[in-house]
Formats: sequence, C-alpha cells, structure tokens
Amino acid sequence: MSNMKLLLLPLALSCSLARGYDYQTSVLRPNSQAVQPQTLQPVQPLVPVDPSYTYSEWQAVMADQAPRPEECDGCVPGTEPQPAVAGSSAGARHSVRIIGGQAAAPGQFPWQAQVRMDNSYFCGGSILSAQWILSAGHCASGFSTFVVVLGSVYSGNNPDSNKLVISCRKAIVHEGYNSYLISDDISLISLGTPIRGWNSVISPIRLPSLSDATNTFSGWPSTVSGFGRFGDAQSVSPGISPLLRYVNVVVIDNAQCAQTFGASVRSTNICTSGGSRSAPVSACNGDSGGALVVYQGDVLNKTATQVGIVSFGSGRGCNLSYPSAYTRVTSYLKWISSKSGLAISA
Repeated sequence: MSNMKLLLLPLALSCSLARGYDYQTSVLRPNSQAVQPQTLQPVQPLVPVDPSYTYSEWQAVMADQAPRPEECDGCVPGTEPQPAVAGSSAGARHSVRIIGGQAAAPGQFPWQAQVRMDNSYFCGGSILSAQWILSAGHCASGFSTFVVVLGSVYSGNNPDSNKLVISCRKAIVHEGYNSYLISDDISLISLGTPIRGWNSVISPIRLPSLSDATNTFSGWPSTVSGFGRFGDAQSVSPGISPLLRYVNVVVIDNAQCAQTFGASVRSTNICTSGGSRSAPVSACNGDSGGALVVYQGDVLNKTATQVGIVSFGSGRGCNLSYPSAYTRVTSYLKWISSKSGLAISA
C-alpha cells in the first residue's frame, strides 16, 4: 500500500495530537461578534484518491477488518439513558443534495448542531443529550473556544426565534486521535449550560445499540445533513452554506470505499456512495462532525439512528462523485458512554 499524505485545508488542524485531553474552554458571549457564513472557514481533512488496488483486492484486505465489538480498556459504562425522544423528527424527508441542494425544513434534523471554533472555523455536530454534543476529533483538536448553535436552519446571524446559542465548557478528543492518519476521529463537546427541554427543532439523535457493533449497514439508505460548502469553487461557495442542507445516500462497503481512499479506510470507518458524475451526492467542507443517520422501525414510526460522523472526503473535490468517509459510531459506543455517562442499549 502506498504511503499516503493528507491534504488539509489552510490553517486547519495545525495543532499537535490531543490524546484524551479535555480542552477547558473560556466562555464566549453568544453573538458577541457578528459572524457571517462567508467568514467562517470549514474544517475537513481531504485525502488523495488512491486507486492502487482493485475492488476484489480490497475485499481481501477488508475481510480482516470487519466491524467488531469495541475494546475499551478502563471504560466505565454510563448509566444515564438517552432522552426518550432521541431520533424523533418532525420534518419530511425529500431527496435533495447538499452539493447544490435545497434547504432542509425546520425540525427535519432537530439533532443538528453548528459548532463554531475560535469564532473563525466551523463544523457540524449532533445532540446526544442535554449536556453532550457528538462531533469529529478534528473539529475539536487544537481549538480553544467553542460555541454551539442549535435549533436553526440558518448558519449566520439571521433572526430566528428557534435558535439556541450555548458556550461550551470543554471538549474531549479521543485518546487515539491522529490528525495525520485521521484515526479515531471523534470528540464530545460538553455544553456550558444544559439544554432545558426538547421541542420540534431541538431534540437528540439516537445512538446505536451494542448489538449493532458488527453491523456494516452496507446497502442501507442513509441521510447526512450539514452547512458545508455546496460547491468546490471559492467563487461559488466562499464559506459555509447559509442554510442547512441534506442528502440521501447509500452506505457502501469499506472495500469499495478503499478503492478511492486506500489505507485511510479502516474498520472504524463507514462510507457512503458519491452518486454519479452527472448527479454527485456527498458531504463537503464544513459538514465535518455532522451526523450520518439511518432510519429504523416500522413505516409509520421510524427512528433516526446515528451510524456515522462526517470525517474526510476526496482531495479532488466534492463534485466528482467520490465516496464520503465517516467515523463509524458503533466502533466507539463504549468510549462515548464512558466519557458522557450515557447508557448504551444492549
């Protein structure tokens, strides 16, 4: 396998590794400085395309890297159950694209969080409980201040009665996070003030159960949402999207994903298809840290379950129908439980 190097967005991830470090943040006043979408810089690792091996060759490699129950030495299981409303959504689910797509409806993705780092950079995240936001490791490592915006489908300072802005107390980056290898790309952000009550636009996402640890979810329809760029050209999309967008994608097996990203794909990743050249569908810069969800349950009562965290994409661009790669949530359930105190269902 080739020795791959990452292409990172300018000024992003310039810090040293953060191995389980709790970033204690200073408290920012909500909206203390006007922030417009075009001034917030998206953060996302970009990986060179590496078609070194065929699909069948990658199948042989990935056979030894199938998802397996998580090993988490020293992890103490949490005891606080997730809120009963976790995974509920009020909005309709239409097929649109983040790349040039339409806006999501208010309440369609009530777990969506906007994470502003150092008042200059931007990532996504998802609500797990009144206290915790789940995001990517590269969205927390190296930054000193975090502000989380909830309940709004707008990324700027648009007047929105649904918007809740909370300064954050600390961010916890996984002990194994490596910005060069993009491994263990997961973090938890602790809110300075807990969310007080749930409503149609602010509600948590459901975590998978421990029994899903070996489920690849390959072939499952899924949805990813975010405020990322909707085009590669700086002139078309100078910053993040002013509106929340989403795309319906299909989970692919890791061997197919490795045809694009090579050895960057591990058992702890999950990937989705990129559509076709004429109709590309993918996450893009700024969607990092956001949730990839599948819908489980009967037709009339489906529950959204988060199976991925937007992690990295193709260094060649978002519009070229390459797959998107995510952190596989089922590989980190015990870690999430130990750090957040949340109980994971069996």
